[in-house]
Amino acid sequence: MRNFRTMRRFRGPRWLTDGEGGLVGYALDLVKDAFVRRVELGLLARLPQNDPLGVTTAPPDALVAMGRDRRVQRGIFETDVQYAARLRTWLDERSTAGNPFTLLRQLHAYTGTANGVSFRTVDNSGNWYSRSATGVETSDLKLANWNWDGNTANGDQAWGSGAPWGTAGHSWGTTATGEQVRALQSIVADWKPAGTRCVNIILAFDPASFNPASPEPDGNWGKWTKKVAGVAVPSRLATARYLDGA
Repeated sequence: MRNFRTMRRFRGPRWLTDGEGGLVGYALDLVKDAFVRRVELGLLARLPQNDPLGVTTAPPDALVAMGRDRRVQRGIFETDVQYAARLRTWLDERSTAGNPFTLLRQLHAYTGTANGVSFRTVDNSGNWYSRSATGVETSDLKLANWNWDGNTANGDQAWGSGAPWGTAGHSWGTTATGEQVRALQSIVADWKPAGTRCVNIILAFDPASFNPASPEPDGNWGKWTKKVAGVAVPSRLATARYLDGA
């Protein structure tokens, strides 16, 4: 690595390379190298990616600032290179904000593509939009078969199904941390269609549940329990966890 400190050792006069003169020269060169590094980092911080292959990214703190300004949530397992690549496409993605599939792509990017997680949204008209773990997108429209709380105008729902994700257990019944839960809510709030509200986010651990052809809600899921033959029983699936919406 070439810098002022190493060049002085080979090119400087003896009185600046040995003894006290060498120490003074080293101190001066250290300051010069710091200024050069500052200029270098400033140039790298202009763009998420800084070479044709996308290997050299902006410094990590610059990526944080870019993500905040461009409103692109960094994925749980996303590397600097992967995140920088997504930051480049923010204008293209933002142009389709409000589209259900765009929302599902953002959720998919946040949770990671290697975790076998699929996603669906459904609205109060029974319009279902799905994205599989492999990225296949499908829709089932106007099925009129979603009823969370007995009120057919109950808003949008969103959930993921598949393998659980997260690291430290800080939420009831899942391994999701509080930060990850807030990130999910933030993504839904930022990318959902204008004029809509998300009532609940459901984490479903049974991939067969919440099938558009036979959804589980029977109008009682808005409450924790329901009465069956005079006995209070749980209203919701035990194979899922339920978060407030966004």
